[in-house]
Amino acid sequence: MEASCTQAEKMGIREYMDTLFAIMRSPAKYFESVADENGSRRALFFLMISGIFYCSVSMTYFFENSLTMGVIMMINAVFMPALGAAFSFCMISMSTRSRVPYSKVFNVYAYAGGALMVISWIPGLAMILEPVRAVLVGIGLVKVCGLRKMQAAFLVIITAVLLLIFFWTAAPLVLEVRSMFG
Repeated sequence: MEASCTQAEKMGIREYMDTLFAIMRSPAKYFESVADENGSRRALFFLMISGIFYCSVSMTYFFENSLTMGVIMMINAVFMPALGAAFSFCMISMSTRSRVPYSKVFNVYAYAGGALMVISWIPGLAMILEPVRAVLVGIGLVKVCGLRKMQAAFLVIITAVLLLIFFWTAAPLVLEVRSMFG
């Protein structure tokens, strides 16, 4: 039992690539296989490795090796899936009787976001890949959290709307704080 737990939490380069290809090859099958995964350590490692790749490539090609931009992008790479998962978790908790742990919802967002992050640094692909990420999240919510397809689709749309409202609401505050320090 201990060896299988250690193997499940292990995330080296080989495991990362296996996970990436499994998600791309058959997202439904992959999310079914991780539905019983305990905790979020493996998903967080996957997301962070993807984030490091995304940030390093973006820094090199677009931001002239700016360490500040790299740190901001890395925080964004980890924070956005966590925030999306938080909104989805709240909506699941309010709308269903079943108790779905936050870690399962986060894992869905981490695997979906991390899988697409490795190619979303290419200019123009980020906007095209957002609907693909939404589909991956929807598939994950069905397979991991046990939601029906329409529930998952509605949840993905509501979460996107809530994220937009959140950032539109926070924009004036960010501009005010920025002007205080700038």
